[in-house]
Amino acid sequence: MTSKILVVEDTQKDFDFLIKTLENEKFIIARSPDGKNFLELMEKENPDLIILDLILPETDGFELCKIIRSEERFLNTPILFFSSSINMDNKLLGLQLGASDFLAKNCDRRELIIKIKNLLNAKRRYDDALRLSVVDSLTHVYNRRYFQHRLRDEFERGRRYDRDLCCLIIDVDKFKEVNDTLGHPMGDKVLKSIADILRSNIRAADVLCRYGGDEFGLLLPETNFQGAYVAAERVWSKVEKTNLIAGENLISISLSCGISSLVEGGAMGMDELITQADVALYKAKRAGRNQISFYGRK
Repeated sequence: MTSKILVVEDTQKDFDFLIKTLENEKFIIARSPDGKNFLELMEKENPDLIILDLILPETDGFELCKIIRSEERFLNTPILFFSSSINMDNKLLGLQLGASDFLAKNCDRRELIIKIKNLLNAKRRYDDALRLSVVDSLTHVYNRRYFQHRLRDEFERGRRYDRDLCCLIIDVDKFKEVNDTLGHPMGDKVLKSIADILRSNIRAADVLCRYGGDEFGLLLPETNFQGAYVAAERVWSKVEKTNLIAGENLISISLSCGISSLVEGGAMGMDELITQADVALYKAKRAGRNQISFYGRK
């Protein structure tokens, strides 16, 4: 997989030096020339490594380092300070703030490449280990623990920037009957099939998890009720066309879904946002299943 590097560098000559040095390494490189709207760019690019200059027009690398480390999802993203102002005091302060390594701008190109590769390899190993701890072993989507972590991040971000966030709780209709009549292996096949459909019909920024035995959770950042309905309908149309083979029979699958919105529901905390989605889900199931219900709407 190609690694993505975000470079925060205001001097064109120094940025060109980085581009020239890394041109044969097949990295994807994005640039923030001044640190403005830095957090939004981080969230958009989700880089594997950040190269920070210390001296910037309206801020400095130390302040940006603090911003990065204040966001849980970027706690383990390596930060390489690349500056002409590398001295012991700066190194010590940078390390205290969470920097991973330092390199002077007059460095040997080979040293720069080696340090970048070392940081990327370390992050890759960490990500692989983390993935094993946060991914559901059956469906290969995230587990509930990771979902709760991301829900906290997205909820706080939505409140901070006054942006919407929709939470979906999705239940496989009559799943117990599948297990009881066709056996647990068939039930597992149903869950894996649903997970595959969900995963292939959401955005990279969305967060999908196996929330419970036959329930899935889905977070849609910066999405209102209308956008959430479009996303849910896209999944429903795929599910309706899906039939699974059980012996000599074909079985069809249907889903019920409850949707809550941070803006419209007015949830005061992330637990309340989940509760609202659950309430909407129960409403959908009481109304006959195989449908989508919104919290706070008829």
